[in-house]
Amino acid sequence: MAAGQTGQCLCGDIRFRLDGEVIRTNACHCAQCRRWGGHYWPSADVDQEKLVITHGAESIAWYESSEEAERGFCIVCGSSLFWRRTRGDTSYVSVAIGALNTPTGVKVDKHIFVEDKGDYYSI
Repeated sequence: MAAGQTGQCLCGDIRFRLDGEVIRTNACHCAQCRRWGGHYWPSADVDQEKLVITHGAESIAWYESSEEAERGFCIVCGSSLFWRRTRGDTSYVSVAIGALNTPTGVKVDKHIFVEDKGDYYSI
């Protein structure tokens, strides 16, 4: 993925740009991600300061989903967009790959928390 990749929520109120290279990608199968996104949650990690909100920053709500992390979503349409640590390594933010405009230029590198995956699909 080249720097400058853009994305948005479903309604388009929140629009963003990634001004840096993707650090890593993964598909998380944990119960929280499945409940939050409706299935496993594929994301691309970028340095926190490289995520530039170009429109609708006031429409981002952050939900503290655990003692260590929070999730960002659009208050207008409900799109699940971001995940970030609040403790430990807070240098990066995970961005929903599905929110990126195509072509994304990214591929999922690995699947995580597969032991917690739903019983309705196979990996």
